[in-house]
Amino acid sequence: MRFRAPDESIWVARLRLVLHVPESRSLKDKRRVVNQVRDRLRAGRNLSVAEVGHLEHHSRAVMAVAMVGNEPRFLRSALDGVLGQIQGWHGFLVEEAEVEVSPVMSDDGLQDYDDLDG
Repeated sequence: MRFRAPDESIWVARLRLVLHVPESRSLKDKRRVVNQVRDRLRAGRNLSVAEVGHLEHHSRAVMAVAMVGNEPRFLRSALDGVLGQIQGWHGFLVEEAEVEVSPVMSDDGLQDYDDLDG
């Protein structure tokens, strides 16, 4: 049996990016840009970053950026800030961007600290 702390709150935030790399002529060109984006995002930040779509397309990529925390407004603000920075970078265009923040539910579907007796 797990007991949750009374103030426990777990939230996951994700930023989904669809990038277009117009100068790319090969997968190698695209992956060079994607790797640079990934490395710049990870540097000095507590983020998880991965390429998750259009893996075999030479000029498009879908990337996911994720954060975990206990304050949804902070997470949304942080990823909105990341998006703002990325849009100023060179070598690619952001075609789509979506930030989503959601609570992590326990196995029993409960989000908050509930009755210890049950």
